[in-house]
Amino acid sequence: MSAIHHFVPTLLKGDGTGNNARAMAARIRELGIESEFFVAENKDGEQYSLYTDYPTVAKQDDILVYHLATASPIPAFLASRPGHIVVVYQNLTPAPYFAQYDTLAAVMQRRGAEDLALLASKAIMGIAPSEYNCADLESNGYREVVKVPIIFDPTDFMGASDQKADASLANLSHRGFRNWLFVGRLVPNKAQEHLIMALHAHREIYGDNAILHLVGRPSYPGYVRSLYQLVRELDLLDRVNFVLGVSAAELASFYRSSDLFISASEHEGFCMPIVEALFHGLPVIAYDATAVPETLGIGGIHLEDRDPLTIASWAHAITADPALRARLSELSHARLEEVSPNATIPLFDSAIKRMLQITGATMPDFSRPSALAIKASEALTPHPGSP
Repeated sequence: MSAIHHFVPTLLKGDGTGNNARAMAARIRELGIESEFFVAENKDGEQYSLYTDYPTVAKQDDILVYHLATASPIPAFLASRPGHIVVVYQNLTPAPYFAQYDTLAAVMQRRGAEDLALLASKAIMGIAPSEYNCADLESNGYREVVKVPIIFDPTDFMGASDQKADASLANLSHRGFRNWLFVGRLVPNKAQEHLIMALHAHREIYGDNAILHLVGRPSYPGYVRSLYQLVRELDLLDRVNFVLGVSAAELASFYRSSDLFISASEHEGFCMPIVEALFHGLPVIAYDATAVPETLGIGGIHLEDRDPLTIASWAHAITADPALRARLSELSHARLEEVSPNATIPLFDSAIKRMLQITGATMPDFSRPSALAIKASEALTPHPGSP
């Protein structure tokens, strides 16, 4: 049987593209199909084969899956080779978001868009996590486009929490503060400045009883400096908590101990932290832009604008009204049924089946159970004594 191999520029721990690629590879292997990783660069102590090593193991009917989220030399390599190409289009943030802060980052995003177009004529399929990204694939000439929401392992963000983080967040709650949470890189398209302004508005209207936790790795120093400057100007230095990178345990603590998840991001190809927040039962408020409306679905509050007063009023309403929080919890559970591995693995199976049909490869037994779906079912099942 032909192999289905994955090509990823870098396979980082905790990175959305890497996590999705690992989940896909795990399912492919469960089906009895060989599936290995080839990267352009090894980071975080990982050791994967370089993409230039692939010819030493290549077989004629291999399916080569490229996970595209930035520019890399891999697309030109794949385009020059025989074999069947599938592009998993994670997302490309438009270059103008970065031009002010990092010229090289803007150039890389433009090259990433060129890579997306380069592979269109050769790819047998394009896979994207949202209709928003599917439209990008179609506009670039991909002949067959399939939507498969991000596949994830719930234990990546629902494992044991961190005792120190738990104690710190519990102390804030005991002092009467509401914990607002945003998870995601500190990058311009995530627009964390709108959350900071909303916190300021909340303090002016409802009192000094909320703290904003911005959990995510900084990518562009200029943008991070602008956020710190805004915090200083609004006198919020002790009310905005910049958490510049966390362990899996610390991330679980923030999800479990926060009162709401709030996002003002204006460009997302899916926005996995929304799903993570829903899994933890957090009420979600999110600005309706790009793929966010699809990902949130019925699971939370959709914002038509990012006026600080609008965001502040919703945050206050949710934290002050137990009935509203309970209703949002019910809606989040319903939405999870639609985006958990129980729902997405069958969609991915259908995509694999179609790849194999196109290439004329032997079909595996698709009735084999998915370990990720089993984990998701366990995570969604209330424990005895839970509300």
